[in-house]
Amino acid sequence: MTLGVLALTTFLLVWHHARYLSRTPWWLLWLVLMLPGLVVGVWVWFHGEEQAMPAVLVVMPFLLSGLFYFLLVRQGGGVPRLLTETLPVPLTPAEMTHLHQCFPWELYALQRIDQREGVVVCAGRLRGNAATAYRVVAQNIQAQLGQRFWLILAPNADQKPYFALVPRRMPAPRPDGWVIGVTSLGLGLWITRTVTAPYLGIAQPLGWGYGVGVLAILLAREVGQRWGLRSWGGKSGWPWLIPLPCWPGVLGTYSGITEPLPDRRALVDRTWLGVGLALAVTLGLLLWGLGHSPLTPGGFLPHHSYLLWVVSRWVWGDAMTAGMGLHLHPVAWAGVVGLGLLGIQLTPVGRLDGGCLLHALVGRRGAQRWGWVTKALVLLLGWQVQPWLRGWGVLLLFIPTMPPLVLNEVTELDSQRDGLGLLGLGLFLAIILPVPGFLPRVG
Repeated sequence: MTLGVLALTTFLLVWHHARYLSRTPWWLLWLVLMLPGLVVGVWVWFHGEEQAMPAVLVVMPFLLSGLFYFLLVRQGGGVPRLLTETLPVPLTPAEMTHLHQCFPWELYALQRIDQREGVVVCAGRLRGNAATAYRVVAQNIQAQLGQRFWLILAPNADQKPYFALVPRRMPAPRPDGWVIGVTSLGLGLWITRTVTAPYLGIAQPLGWGYGVGVLAILLAREVGQRWGLRSWGGKSGWPWLIPLPCWPGVLGTYSGITEPLPDRRALVDRTWLGVGLALAVTLGLLLWGLGHSPLTPGGFLPHHSYLLWVVSRWVWGDAMTAGMGLHLHPVAWAGVVGLGLLGIQLTPVGRLDGGCLLHALVGRRGAQRWGWVTKALVLLLGWQVQPWLRGWGVLLLFIPTMPPLVLNEVTELDSQRDGLGLLGLGLFLAIILPVPGFLPRVG
């Protein structure tokens, strides 16, 4: 069943995102991304879950999958269809003349203009401030060409900024978006309310306290992100809940951005408003739930997450001795699971919250490279230290490392947003890393 969920999730990710990276058939990209999962599935089928996989079988399929995926995307050639489904009519000679006049010499010294399959690439030398140059050029192009194009400012392979005019495709809003959102919310509430976890010592369903608590955390994140988008003039679709027919009952939420964000600063603001609001709700549930969770010999030990251990120690202090654990209240379970889901979202890969922060800090190309490193580290961490990360480590292999598109890629972050980006990545480490000295035996 797990392999089927991974296959379906990978298909959805490839269909919505990876098929726009090149003209390579999407099914071939999907098959390559499924290679590590198929190897894990075959191993579990023949050897069971108790026997640990050799490290070479964990690492090699991941490396081969990444290599083949990269080669197939590059082999696809052509201009990626990032924002358009059909290629428009090229610019006329008169429009080309007007386009030359949109670039003030004191801000951007235009050298040549190329049209490549509907995308207009304007190469030159940036002479002024990137944010000012983008704003002035965008206003001039809108006055001359209207709303036909998205204007992108990004560095090329030599780290020299260039402008690109990508045909604008305004996606029509789905009239049934709210139906899917409400349906997934009801399904997620039913699963989380009735889920059981016998291996955690819970014999009965966790009930409304757990279900409502987990959904409150996820909805708080969505509300925060919508606030962040609205402050930058962005929009997003209806959020969809991703239910799981097993513990913990949900994997997260998904809501696509209907248009690219203006720059990397907007990525930090949108991400942190969602993360901050979700973290506040999570800590509130944890504090209340842990306060109503009695200590018991052999109970739940919060050592698998450093942040969870800090909160538990703050609530119970020295009463949590070596032989004592917690009999968690359902609301406390909601806080524990919410903290884990927050850590999953903060993983610095692709379009996840952590991937957005990494993109804002190091740029688009740097985020792609470090995304592959993160995948390998999370997989090894789950296999050797943190058993609860095993499933996420495998699923992470199928998530594309391509970060979200922003229109102005060149403008750097200010010091405050740099600090917020680093704080978000530090929060990710504080959630997924165990307490120093607590290394459970695995396999």
